[in-house]
This record gives sequence, structure tokens and C-alpha cells, in this order.
Amino acid sequence: MSSTVCAHHVLQTGAEPIMHLAARDRNRISIQSELYGAYALGVRNVLIVAGDHARHGSHPDAKVVYDLDTIEVIKLVRNLREGTDYAGDELEGIPDFYIGATFSPDGSSIAENLIQTERKKNAGAQFFQTQAIFEPEKLKDFMELASELNLNVLAGIIPLRDLEMAEFMKTQIPGITIPDEIINRMKTAGKGLNEEARVEEMQKEGIRIALETIESVRLIKGIHGVHIMGVGWTESIVEIVKGANLLPRPK
Repeated sequence: MSSTVCAHHVLQTGAEPIMHLAARDRNRISIQSELYGAYALGVRNVLIVAGDHARHGSHPDAKVVYDLDTIEVIKLVRNLREGTDYAGDELEGIPDFYIGATFSPDGSSIAENLIQTERKKNAGAQFFQTQAIFEPEKLKDFMELASELNLNVLAGIIPLRDLEMAEFMKTQIPGITIPDEIINRMKTAGKGLNEEARVEEMQKEGIRIALETIESVRLIKGIHGVHIMGVGWTESIVEIVKGANLLPRPK
């Protein structure tokens, strides 16, 4: 579903959505049109992402756009907030978005990720969401190095549905690292049970891992919340929210 349309439906429930906008799919004209439409519908928060290349998805032959990179799109949204479009023409109305961007503390180079994060903030990003976190210590190290940037961050949480999902994310998804300890926990969950019972135990273990991660990341300075991504398993979000509400509050 279109992120703009989905965000509009979320607004109708009384909740406040963060609309995702991928640079992959649109040129600068289409990006601005999408933003004008989203603002007219009441959307106020927008997360700018590059978007994985189409070759990584189910439509590998699809043409990608990437007219502007992530930082250029952030600047575009900032310009709209300041009253001009990307061509420099003055706007009649001001779409005052709260601008978000992403970073991954699990990348191959923390120094490079830190530079990119600083560039995104300087371009206009006001908050950040991370890629899925499975090693809270890496996020803590990143946030300590980035302390002078005073980042407002939502830590990404993806519950693991089964061993197959865990192994796929470990080997195929850029920016995500899953330690062998977690892979082994998923592998041994329900071992020796029949298939149905084993799947149920793996799901319970995936939720336990997610809750343990939330408990750890909420203690890190600069982390203001979590972004729960129920990839292929939206039902898990309800259980995680319930469980997170029972966790001890950080002092």
C-alpha cells in the first residue's frame, strides 16, 4: 500500500504516523507531489530512506529512479519547510514536516556511519530510526561516539518468527548483524517437538529476544523509543507492546 495512504488511515484512528518515503521510487517532481499530498491529508512526520535496490526484492527487473540521494531528499523537505521548492520557487503554503532519517550502528564502518549520520542531521534530519538492533552494545558504542550530535533516536526492533527468518536476515539483509548466540537460541527453541509446537516455541523465543533488546536499548542515552517492525508477522507487535509495558522503567 502507498505509504501516504496508509499514514492517512492511521491518522483516522487517532494515532500519529511516521510516513516512509523512499528515494528509490521517485524523481524530485514526484517526491514533492507526494509530500504536498501527504501534508494536505494531515501527515506531519516523514522518514526519508534510500530504499533497497529492486534487485534485492521480488521485482528485480524493475527500474529504479534514485534521482536524488537520501541527503538531497532531506534537504528538499527542509527547503519545503523554509518556503521554497527544489527549484527555488516560493511556496504559497508551508508544509512543516518533522524530518526523520536512518542509520545503522551495525555497518562495516562505525566511523563512516557516524559521518553519514552527521551529514543527514546537518541536511535537516530532526530524528533518526535505526536498522534492526540485535546487539545493543553496538548501538551503545555508536551513541556514545555520536553524543555531541544530540540525536533523537528510535531503536529498530524486528521480532524473529523462526530460524529461517533469522538466518536469512543474518546473511541477506544489509546493515543487520545477528550474533550466533541468537541464531543458536532460535535453533534450539522447541527442539525435539513436533513441527507445530516447534514453530510456536520459536515464535515465543523471538518475542523474548525482542523484549530483552528493548530492555537494553531503553537504557542507552539518546534512545527515545523503539520502532517495532513486525516483518511478515504483524501479530507479534501486540505481544511485544504488552510485554514492553511490563518491563521495569529505566531510572
